[in-house]
Amino acid sequence: MDKPCFELKGSLFTLSVLQLFENNLSLLKKQLEERIQMAPGFFNHTPFVIDLHELAENKQDLDFTALKELLLSLSIIPVGVKGADKSLHAKLEAADMAILAEAKSSPKKAPRTSAQAEEKKTAVKPRAAQEVEQKNKPQETEAQQSPARRPAKIVKQTIRSGQQVYAPHGDLIVIGSVSAGAEILADGNIHIYGTLRGRALAGVRGDQSAAIFCHCLQAELCSIAGIYLLSDDLPKDKIGASVQIYLDNEKLQIESI
Repeated sequence: MDKPCFELKGSLFTLSVLQLFENNLSLLKKQLEERIQMAPGFFNHTPFVIDLHELAENKQDLDFTALKELLLSLSIIPVGVKGADKSLHAKLEAADMAILAEAKSSPKKAPRTSAQAEEKKTAVKPRAAQEVEQKNKPQETEAQQSPARRPAKIVKQTIRSGQQVYAPHGDLIVIGSVSAGAEILADGNIHIYGTLRGRALAGVRGDQSAAIFCHCLQAELCSIAGIYLLSDDLPKDKIGASVQIYLDNEKLQIESI
């Protein structure tokens, strides 16, 4: 029997989303071209998911083949479509566009009753009792715990355009700059001892406590746990400054350091 020449695996990727509010393709092309002029490296052969959630029902009947050709002409790679009504699935398939299923939301918890609230209140133990109980509690094995955070990944060179560096389960430290068109990702924090001109994505597995630190901010994109800012969204007074970027109430905050 021949040795297998491939293997199928599941994986997670951070993708940008193009959320449509109108079905006017001419207007879409015009506005995309304006964005591309501001951050050409960000859009160059970058995969995007097209989101139709915000389109009114009477505007979802798009020419998906024309939409796909428009995006490709701008060097944007449409990966698939989400938020499409089932009646559009046949048209999407005819345009050779993938239909992305929605992630299942976790069930909502029922409101806590006053009896439950009282039970929780009376269940609170004195600190000393908690400490004794914690000491006597069997320790979880490594297999039962969440994946251990790995030592930081250190890159001692400039990340060039077209390159991608990823630090799984830990922080990424770049002793150098990140060029326009380059992309760096980390499950934890990102530290850049140089100029950030490309894309930096921290907390890519959803860690909202992650942060980005850089000596000179000129980024095409900054993202933490999927919430991002493009270059034209950056505060003018922070461009070129040493900054830290973090999440606060699901909004990116940029502070000088």
